[in-house]
Amino acid sequence: MYSQQTQAGENSMMHERRTRRRISFKRPIRITTSSGDKVSLMCVDFSMEGIGFLSVEPRDIGDILHVSLNIGNNGRTHILDALGEVVHRRYKDKKFYVGMRFYKEA
Repeated sequence: MYSQQTQAGENSMMHERRTRRRISFKRPIRITTSSGDKVSLMCVDFSMEGIGFLSVEPRDIGDILHVSLNIGNNGRTHILDALGEVVHRRYKDKKFYVGMRFYKEA
């Protein structure tokens, strides 16, 4: 179960590990959990290696998620479907910011 004490410990140990620049990317996304639950959420930022999104429910570090989002621009549709892993989370303003790293294709 999530606790403020656990989250404080996670925050104090966090450091930047990103190798790609993230851009602000506020669009709806759809995630599917490993148990098959489907949830619509809001993406916050995006890079070639992962995304950050907001969730009212905590996601555990290591959770495997499938994400689907439209990365097209200028009225075009380009759907990105990706599988990845939750690598961090933090609680702010009654929501969780969740960072997910995409899996690389073999």
